[in-house]
Amino acid sequence: MDHGDGDPARDLASAVRANDAADVRRVLERHPGLQGRLDEALPGAAFGSTALLEAVQRRNREAIDVLLHAGAHIDQRSHWWAGGFGVLDQDDPDLAAFLIERGATVDVHAAARLGRIDRLEELLAGDPALVHARGGDGQMPLHFAASIEVAACLIAHGADVDARDIDHESTAAQWMVRDRQVTARYLVERGTQTDILMTAALGDEPRVRQHLRADPRSIRTAVSDRFFPKRDPRSGGSIYIWTLGAHKTAVHVAREFGHDDLAARLIEAAPDGMKLALACETGDTALRDAVLVAHPAIARTLDAEDRARLPAVAQENDLEAVRRMLEAGWPLDARGQHGATALHWAAWHGNLEMAQAIIERGAPLDAVDQDFSGTPAAWAIYSSVHGWDPLTGDYAGVLEALLRAGATPPRPRPGTELSSAIRDVVRRHLND
Repeated sequence: MDHGDGDPARDLASAVRANDAADVRRVLERHPGLQGRLDEALPGAAFGSTALLEAVQRRNREAIDVLLHAGAHIDQRSHWWAGGFGVLDQDDPDLAAFLIERGATVDVHAAARLGRIDRLEELLAGDPALVHARGGDGQMPLHFAASIEVAACLIAHGADVDARDIDHESTAAQWMVRDRQVTARYLVERGTQTDILMTAALGDEPRVRQHLRADPRSIRTAVSDRFFPKRDPRSGGSIYIWTLGAHKTAVHVAREFGHDDLAARLIEAAPDGMKLALACETGDTALRDAVLVAHPAIARTLDAEDRARLPAVAQENDLEAVRRMLEAGWPLDARGQHGATALHWAAWHGNLEMAQAIIERGAPLDAVDQDFSGTPAAWAIYSSVHGWDPLTGDYAGVLEALLRAGATPPRPRPGTELSSAIRDVVRRHLND
């Protein structure tokens, strides 16, 4: 790779991300001054990761050795505001053994993650306060517990089962709800706080019923800032966004985790508007038809939470669910995350079929979202470069459909990044 005369740190970042150990070595040889900067955050790295941490993430043992030989410190953690990550904060035990052989320290968090009870006991005997030590994302050792045995050891040493990490403001059980359910159930039995989503994921019907008796409206709890508000605006949001999925309700969760009988009972407990939303989202035509027969005008009287399900499924890029909701008469001006409409999210994904289906129903074309003050056309332009699907979305097609339907032609500010296809559409319509 010819790096030319660019920024040496960016050259190193490119070599590491290309997973090319030989090129990493060449960059370091060409720029010896980099050797004193290897413990700094690599340009563009997530969580302020160093070059070594990015090589570890890619499991590139040759690149790891190159960087260690050049002077990278194996215990240097990432530069993340909520708590830095180390080389042992990954889920490959063979790679962990490789790193430990090269001097990585098995600290209290790594011992909990790797299930090394003897090492954990040794560390806690030497410094009991370590049971409350913050690690990556500000997690405590209990968040990393690999098993019931590890969790029991930590609790015996005073771990708080309801302690929350910093970045996601979530308990250990919330972190474990997908990939460590046995340990999560143990923490529930030890008294950790629960919610209806956790108990639905665990298939714990008695506790689901307890939540519904205590608060019948808990049936509406979903993975969103509304139900799990951020205490710190820098927070990444509840870990449920990753462990369960954004916008999921207890019904979605129970079904996904194979608790079909529990999901059916939850649907029975849901109000009619929520039942209709769930029927549209899951393709349950019998339930949808039953609700519409009993309440033909229900779509015009949906409450805010049920209205918001349309932009939520559009945000998830679920075309068929959007179509079913449109057929049921869902309000097209409904707002979801960021105060965006379903048409904003169709534009965000570059989903032309979805955008056309929404436009054909008469959606407001120039609606402005609440957080970024952008129209669907502006969202299409931005996400064609910076969105989730820039390589696969038909952003030019969406923008063309919006403008043909009568949306106000956007006038991008000077310096705005535009894909070539978007640029052609903007130029053509501004010249018309």
